[in-house]
Amino acid sequence: MEQQYNQRYRNLLGIGAVLICFLLLLPALRFMPADAQSQSTSADISRDIELDDRVRAFFDSLQRENLSAAFEGLLVQSPLSSPAAMQQHTDLRNKVAEARNQFGEILNWEKYDTKPIGTDVVIVRYVLKYDQYPVIWTFMFYRKPSSSPGIPNPNRWVVVGLQFDPNLL
Repeated sequence: MEQQYNQRYRNLLGIGAVLICFLLLLPALRFMPADAQSQSTSADISRDIELDDRVRAFFDSLQRENLSAAFEGLLVQSPLSSPAAMQQHTDLRNKVAEARNQFGEILNWEKYDTKPIGTDVVIVRYVLKYDQYPVIWTFMFYRKPSSSPGIPNPNRWVVVGLQFDPNLL
């Protein structure tokens, strides 16, 4: 009987020790930066929705074989739409038109990577799935930084880098 009492006493001591540790750590949990994380998550979600909408509109136009509208819509206010970048832009259009002939119709696409670089640069990668072959698209978006540190700039994201890569390996 005394042995059972000692066993129960040790079990209660163990439970008590766990409870005391929990109660001691509970006030420290209040100082975790949960509020800052939820704010950045909200901003990230908003940013991702905006960028996904831009890319979706681009791919929708490509799927309808309207290259001019696709590139014009994507490159609004972008330095890639300047006359200096026009040759690069033309080469890319030609590669996209050639891909259609080579790989068939565009079936669908999916995002597979989003990589923020700081608060004002984001690299987003998509797989564009043609009838016969997938192609990787990489978009680099930039927005002018805010003049107030810590406050995001409401300016629109612009494309500053665009890559079309049929070579998956």
